[in-house]
Amino acid sequence: MDKPIIIQGALQSEIDYLLNIFNIKKKISIGTFCFYECSYKEYPVIICKTKIGEISSAIATSLAIKKYDPLFILNQGTAGALVKWLNKGDIVIGKQIYYLSDFSTDENKENEIINPWKKDGYRTIDGEFLSYNANKELLDWLKSLDIFSKDNIYFDIIGSGDIWTKNLDKMRCYNDKYGIVCEAMECSGAYLAANSLDVPLISIRVISNNEFNNQIYDDSIGIISQKISVDIIDKFLQEKVI
Repeated sequence: MDKPIIIQGALQSEIDYLLNIFNIKKKISIGTFCFYECSYKEYPVIICKTKIGEISSAIATSLAIKKYDPLFILNQGTAGALVKWLNKGDIVIGKQIYYLSDFSTDENKENEIINPWKKDGYRTIDGEFLSYNANKELLDWLKSLDIFSKDNIYFDIIGSGDIWTKNLDKMRCYNDKYGIVCEAMECSGAYLAANSLDVPLISIRVISNNEFNNQIYDDSIGIISQKISVDIIDKFLQEKVI
């Protein structure tokens, strides 16, 4: 029996297109998490709604891996740009994920609580940044596909944590210090769970907003990353190289 492919989305709007494309055989719930057992061109696909945030995404990913033993996972959805050169509709494939919820604050001083995070105070463990790498085999295969040869598709670094950054100075710091180009809440939890359980996972993020360019959040743009996920599965079914 073929191992299934799992496609994740945090919001209903980030999985609705997929649910319309795939043949849904069964919907199951594990606790408060929903999984749709589907088929696409007779190949098993699981649609997983992770819900918002790093903790929910880590739990949903762990549950999905334990139940379905997937071949690989596509963690897709929207992201906010942290650099001026990204625009709504651009795609970032996460070659590496930096964990953004792990900052130390300045010492408590009167009248300094408005912006307590140190500008460059990223905390490390044993001298190393908290980051997660994409599965190399899966990443290299995606890079080889012609669907990712367009000018608005980038293999780059995604920041992730339970935070929505709107401060332009902090965005510049993320990019200058760590090379982060966009931010999404669920990637860190998904990568942590998948890497810990030795399952290939990669994040595909469509830019939904950019504070530098006054481009406001638009949830409807999530259909783009869902369509790319379908394109990836089509390529996999043609090649089956993973």
